Amino acid sequence: MNSAKKKKSVKPFSVMWPIVRRALFSGQIFKPQCILTQPIDDILFERDVKIPVPDGFNLTANIFRSRKAQESNTPLPVVMCAHPYDNNILPALGTTPFDGPPQQYRLIPQSGGIPRFSTQTSWEAPDPNFWVSSGYAVVNLNMPGFGTSEGPATAVTDHQAKCFYEAIEWIARQPWCTGKIGLNGVSFLAISQFHVAACRHYGGAPPSLCCISPWEGLTDIYRDLACPGGIDDQGFGPFWWTTEIKPALRGDPEQFIKDNDGKPAEMIEKHPDYDEFWKEKTPDLEKITIPMLVCGSFSDHGMHTVGSFRAFIKAKSKYKWVYTHRTGKWVSYYSPEVQQLTKEFMDCFLKGDTANGFLDRAPVRLEVRSNRDTIYAIRHEKEWPLARTDYQRLYLSAEPQKLTSEQPSSEQIVEYPAHKGKITFRHTFSHDTELTGYMKLRLWVEARADRSCEENPPDDMDLFLAVNKLDSRGQTVNFFGSIGNAKDMVTRGLCRVSRRELDPAESKEWQPVLLGGISKPLVKGEIVPVDIELYPSATFFAADESIELIVASHEIIPSPPYVKDGACNRGLHVIHCGGKYDSYLLVPVIPA
Repeated sequence: MNSAKKKKSVKPFSVMWPIVRRALFSGQIFKPQCILTQPIDDILFERDVKIPVPDGFNLTANIFRSRKAQESNTPLPVVMCAHPYDNNILPALGTTPFDGPPQQYRLIPQSGGIPRFSTQTSWEAPDPNFWVSSGYAVVNLNMPGFGTSEGPATAVTDHQAKCFYEAIEWIARQPWCTGKIGLNGVSFLAISQFHVAACRHYGGAPPSLCCISPWEGLTDIYRDLACPGGIDDQGFGPFWWTTEIKPALRGDPEQFIKDNDGKPAEMIEKHPDYDEFWKEKTPDLEKITIPMLVCGSFSDHGMHTVGSFRAFIKAKSKYKWVYTHRTGKWVSYYSPEVQQLTKEFMDCFLKGDTANGFLDRAPVRLEVRSNRDTIYAIRHEKEWPLARTDYQRLYLSAEPQKLTSEQPSSEQIVEYPAHKGKITFRHTFSHDTELTGYMKLRLWVEARADRSCEENPPDDMDLFLAVNKLDSRGQTVNFFGSIGNAKDMVTRGLCRVSRRELDPAESKEWQPVLLGGISKPLVKGEIVPVDIELYPSATFFAADESIELIVASHEIIPSPPYVKDGACNRGLHVIHCGGKYDSYLLVPVIPA
């Protein structure tokens, strides 16, 4: 493409510095945002237990059990997790900074409260204090090649899922285990659950795996993180590699790079299209048939939101639930409410306690917010997205610049600079309105040259979108967002126009999904339609409050460590609306 500048690799320091600077200036690096508790007396902590796998090497796990159960030879059901983060990085072992919590709590701001967990709890893992006192054993497993586990270190591969499967079955055979295992954990600890529950190598979940509770996890790394909207993310890879993956490797980092075709940041450069490399990292969600309690967060746009809801929709489980929220990821996960909810789920499927009422719960726990700190409603719904959703079109108008329920009859254009430019369109609600579900933006766009690029006109566009809420005075209403963002908007989306081709098998009218393997550069004067997904949200607008659509040539809501590649933007971005150009924002209105 003649308009694309040479991509500059993002250095880890440039990704890390905004996060470290904020942590330094706020004082969080010295006063981490969490509360540590001491282990209860009943915990028997067995460290680096070796688990043999058929490939001829040993995985290692830290196992937390009840001393009383051990003394009375009482077998226990197991809550288990697996990850690459080294399960021995624990405050209880003095292996964390200043013997405090994992380093992430010094770097990443929390939202909506402060999480509380014991000193034997590793990063994003189940808390042994809670689970052992609730009548369970906890198994915290290192993936192959990480921590003290042997074998090849890989990132989200079929081999990882195979080894996890084999470790689950080994644990189930131990005399202290009842043979019933459930999975639990956040982020990667959720991703690993999806993969083992749909294990390709063995054709499904392990026989002893009774249920999973993945708390905010990706289910399509290419579309959810590496290349959302067809635009490469250049920030999270260096951040993840530097802070979490490289330090936890058992072997040589160069071997990891060789086995995985690059560092995490380099994988999208070597595999820019949705090829077999990425398909292996995408679990076949329709193969998941065991009970599932998944968290779908509205506050993790750009990371886990879309993938979590995708899992709930696609899984073929007879029993499945989704818990939604818009607060901090770890605050929610370690909250008493969620701990109790997850316990009731595990009690039902690991202990056979069907009398606890969990089977009677509605499938969807829906949280609708008016603003960052105000929950408008918590409801229990039968499905997601809601069957009664009334999808309405708000058409873009350039003269005047607004969103309107009627499409302008005449053709209009509005333009903005392709470097740091943006435009806004606003609609004020005449009555109370709830928007819950998926939004879509249809735009007719054109890339035009300006004086800076007349001889080499642009043939591509990177579009960055946000939907903002304005109060009756026209002031922005903030929400909690990803990585501790306290000034997020309702939702967001993005798209590289040359990668606009949709996947017909995956796309729906209310959720366009990019194909990921076809590039169609623009030609001079060409006007093309682009359908862009905006991430799920649940927001209440009172009468006289407004929805504002922002279209820009740069990231509207900064969320380090995410950094998007917008190198192709030059000249002018032109949006066509009215007449034959049906540019509109599709919004999910929930009838009162």
